[in-house]
Amino acid sequence: MRWCRRVLRAARCPACRPSWRRKGSCMREPGGDWKQRALDDFRQWLDTAGEEPPEHGEPDAADCDLRDLFAEFAALRQEVRLQNREQARAGRELAAAAARYDAAVRREQRGDETLAAFEQRISRTAEDRCLLETLEVRDALVRGRDAAVRLRDRRRLFGRPPRGAAGVVEGYELAIGRFDRMLSRFDVRSVQTVGRPFDSRVMHAVEARRVDRIGDGVVVEELRSGFVRREDVLRLADVAVNRRPEED
Repeated sequence: MRWCRRVLRAARCPACRPSWRRKGSCMREPGGDWKQRALDDFRQWLDTAGEEPPEHGEPDAADCDLRDLFAEFAALRQEVRLQNREQARAGRELAAAAARYDAAVRREQRGDETLAAFEQRISRTAEDRCLLETLEVRDALVRGRDAAVRLRDRRRLFGRPPRGAAGVVEGYELAIGRFDRMLSRFDVRSVQTVGRPFDSRVMHAVEARRVDRIGDGVVVEELRSGFVRREDVLRLADVAVNRRPEED
């Protein structure tokens, strides 16, 4: 390339311009031994190419490539640094978003648990109200059975008990048994009262009696049945409690 530039400069320089360009027009075919002179000039350039020092002021290809490479490396380093900063910021934002998501999930779980407990309490309250209404029906059946039993067992001097009294008592017993089986499916059981000490947690004393053969504070009669559902009191039992007179 340097030899080519030298040949071109020589072609433009009047001092170095060949005789054919000075004598004639540029459109004329050059004459003489210009080819031989070009070959000699090229041979001379080849002989001096290895010894000639690089010209100052002209950029060397290797130097230009190295500077560009360093510049590219510096730009790449800056870009990597910016990417690391962005990646760190994105990581912090992602961690914060994950923490917010976990908190939202925990709040949702607590809300679900609270809602489930609220639904359970509502269902339990509705069931208790329905069961209380059915207990009134059972009380009516119990009163009818007791009346039928008294009618069946009444002593008469003449005549027999009314016909069908035993069947009425049996029908009441079957209905009460069906009621009790239905209540057991809801974990409802009756409170045992007669012959037991008075328990204010499940009993309500509505009458005091004096019975010599029974101890003080013992239930002598159940006026209305009480019921509990699992560990909760569904209805207190109305009872008559024996109160013995105080000894002087």
